[in-house]
Parts: sequence; C-alpha cells; structure tokens
Amino acid sequence: MADPRFFTSAGPFSVAALTEKNGIEKRDDGLMLSGLAPLAEAGADDLSFFSNIKLKGELAETSAGAVLIKPEHADLVPDGCLALLCDDPYRSMADITQMFFPDTAQSRSSQAVQSVSENIHPNAVLGKNVSLEPNVVIGKGAEIGDNCHIGANASIGHGVVLGRDCTIGANANIGYALVGDRVIVHGGANIGCDGFGFAPGATHIKIPQIGRVILQADVEIGGNSVIDRGALGDTIIGEGSKIDNLVHIAHNVQLGRHCFITATCAVAGSTVLGDYVQMGGGAKVTGHVEIGDRCVISANSAVLKSFPADCEIAGTPGRLRSELYREQAFVSRLRKKAQGNENA
Repeated sequence: MADPRFFTSAGPFSVAALTEKNGIEKRDDGLMLSGLAPLAEAGADDLSFFSNIKLKGELAETSAGAVLIKPEHADLVPDGCLALLCDDPYRSMADITQMFFPDTAQSRSSQAVQSVSENIHPNAVLGKNVSLEPNVVIGKGAEIGDNCHIGANASIGHGVVLGRDCTIGANANIGYALVGDRVIVHGGANIGCDGFGFAPGATHIKIPQIGRVILQADVEIGGNSVIDRGALGDTIIGEGSKIDNLVHIAHNVQLGRHCFITATCAVAGSTVLGDYVQMGGGAKVTGHVEIGDRCVISANSAVLKSFPADCEIAGTPGRLRSELYREQAFVSRLRKKAQGNENA
C-alpha cells in the first residue's frame, strides 16, 4: 500500500475508467477506487489482484473493493468484492499501477531538492547533534533523528525517516524507507530502489514499486548491499539483523529479528525468513518460500523450497544437511565399490 509521503497518486479512478484498459472486462457500477494494495491489506476503496492459486485463502478474506482476476477464478471472489475479469491480472495490475503512479513508473522523484546550495530541502527536519559530511543530499520532508551521522555524498530521499543514533556511510543511498534507532548503513549501500517488477509479454511492462523498506532498530547493512522496496507491501528487515557486504534482498522480503546474512547472499522476492536465521556466504533463497526460525543455511546453498524451524540446510538444491551428508557417503561407498571391482 503506497505511503503518501513517498508516492503521489493520480487517483482516485472510477472502475469505468480503469476497465477502459485493454484486456479488462468493462464495468461501470459507480465504484471509485483510490488505492492499490495486496489482498491481505486492501480496504474497501482499494484495488487488488489475484494470479496465484496458492493465495486463495487471502482472496477469501480480502476486504478489497475490487480485484483483477481470471474468469475461471471468479467464483472465488468473496461477497462485497467486485471481480474485474481479465486474461492476465498481473499485467493488468501493472498497467493500472502506472495510471495511479506515473512518476514511479519512470523511477523518478517528484520531490526535488530546492536548496541547491546546501543540498538540504528546506522542509527536511534535522534533530539535535546531527553531523553531515560534504555533499550530503536530504530530500523534502525527510526526518533525521538526534545524533545521526551521514557520510560524504550520501543521499537521503524525500520522506525518509531516520531514527536516533544512526550512521550512514559515504555514498549510501536511502529512499522510500523508514529506519529505526541505531541503524548502521555502510558505504555504497542502496536502500529502497526499485524491485525487479515486470509483467512479461511481447513487451515487458514495468510495474511501479509503491511499497517501502522498513529497517527496524539495531539493523546493520553492509557496504554495496541492495535492499529493494516492496511492490505493493513493504520489504522488512527485523530488529537486530545484520546484513554483510554485497547482499541483495529483493522486494517484499520479510526478514526476521536477529538474522545473520553473510556476503554475496541473495533472497528473492516475497520470501519470508524467520527470526535468528543464518545464511552462509553466497547462499541463495528462491522467491515465495518460508524459512522457519533459527534455520541455518550453509554457504553456497540454493534453497528452492520452504523449510520449518530449526533446520540445517545445505547443497543445491538445498535439503537437510543430514540428508546431503548421507547422499555423499552413499556415493562415496559406490565409488569405492566400483574401484574395488575394477581392481579385482
């Protein structure tokens, strides 16, 4: 759901106006829609979409005013929610999101710095004892908490909120983000950039990313790491979690509290990692899966499915470490047996 401090909506739009888009069954029942939101968060004046049958439970409970949906799934739409029928709800949602947020579709900010000589927008709010190194840029409506330090050439985008006692390294970029107390963002990190959202087709349609990044208290982000903002919801990094250098966290990921994510790891979109999860160097987790609390993922693993709490995961594709070791031992015994037969 778009935060108005970051995103300026061109809405509301009538259902009639929205269904003039190609590929959507035309409707004109007087309903006005003022926003876009995921099924689980949508309200009566929001539009959502349904394209993944695994989310039929969320569809059944949604409070959305209308939902984009394929005709074969229309019977799943609950009472009080208007079904807007289309062949490709994901692509139609991309079109409509561009209508609501045309600037975001081009990755542009409409909140340019006006005080060019100081690079600090006159509407930005700085707390006590804030220290700024040369060439820091702070956008419109940004709020910087007491005792923060911001390194040279760093950029704090419009509407961004930094809590107290934060340290932002040189050349870091923070946009579309709410940041808790005592957060450290090392040099070159990029927080809040576009998620990789496209509706594929003969021409790929860019999906405006209208969510945020939430960095809770005592989080640390390593140098040159990238955390994408959410598409509709938020990307969340839980309290006390530590992210090493060169890590990529994709849009709508939810990372629990006190996790350790080491260098060159990547977590794909909409994946949920529980509390105290650890990922060894270079490990990868695919999108739309859940990794339970206290799981440990070995270095260079590629996790392609969900795991419950307290698992030790290794290998490609990732499986329980104990299973991997048994497989390796079995293959080793076969190899030794084959060598013995050759020598007989």
